Amino acid sequence: METDRKKLKYIFAVLIGSCSYGLLSTIVKLAYAEGISPAVATVGQFFVGWVILFVLLLLAKQVNRISIKEKVTLMVAGVPTGLVGVFYYQSLVTIDASIAIILLFQFVWIGIVLDSVIHKRLPERVTVFSIAILFLGTALGSGGSWEQLMTSLDWRGFIFGILAAICFSLFIMSNAKVSTQLSPVQRSFYMVSGSLVTVVLIFIPQLVSIELNSFVALGWKGILLGFFGVFIPPFLFAYGMPNIGSTLGSILGSAELPVAVLSSMLVLQESVSWLQWIGVLLILVAIVIPNVKRRHSKKVQYKEA
Repeated sequence: METDRKKLKYIFAVLIGSCSYGLLSTIVKLAYAEGISPAVATVGQFFVGWVILFVLLLLAKQVNRISIKEKVTLMVAGVPTGLVGVFYYQSLVTIDASIAIILLFQFVWIGIVLDSVIHKRLPERVTVFSIAILFLGTALGSGGSWEQLMTSLDWRGFIFGILAAICFSLFIMSNAKVSTQLSPVQRSFYMVSGSLVTVVLIFIPQLVSIELNSFVALGWKGILLGFFGVFIPPFLFAYGMPNIGSTLGSILGSAELPVAVLSSMLVLQESVSWLQWIGVLLILVAIVIPNVKRRHSKKVQYKEA
């Protein structure tokens, strides 16, 4: 009973972390409605997150000594995260939050393609089947058929959304084994440092002409973006993921999608049809199927051994 309760805590930790990511698009849209630019929203988010992690690092009782090379490696590993923020928030300028999150979730098939190219192996049949379901879910989740999607969707928002998905795939692939021996605070601090440097360098032309009042105007929204986007998820994932496994972790991680769509509908009053909800459900099914299959295969191998 005690073991079940502990596992439940880990499950809730990962679930809350995933839901935190799902709130970001709605907060950014609220900021845009008040005249906040993508540059201010993106830089503000990573700066707030960096400050929180810096304070926690100063308060930490035990900090591992790491080499300059390892620090640089962690900062480089944080570059894709910064790029996800840049591209995702740019997509939100021209398309609805409920559509942007669906484009971001194309990281599922993009990651599979990248893995196949890198390791020079074809994906399994169940994976190909999942990709087909994902494409169908994307078409429905975006409001209709692929033809309707291509003719009605703003191309700039579409391209930025896909670029965000590509960078998110790179983030997942590159960060799985980077300095895992470090504490979550220390590891996150250097990675977010890399993310912050990335977004600042990208937005330098705009930042030069932006007044400090713009960041002040971001206010509570900047704090929420830094808290829910940079601080909370890595901590809760570091706490829960090792204790529930990657299979269940991947399934719980998909909670970001329905939360993002639901919050855009309730807070932003975006129109989300029942057809789009079916699309969201299909995308979740596409994520669950290969993970459940993989977990079942491991159990069979274990019993045979």
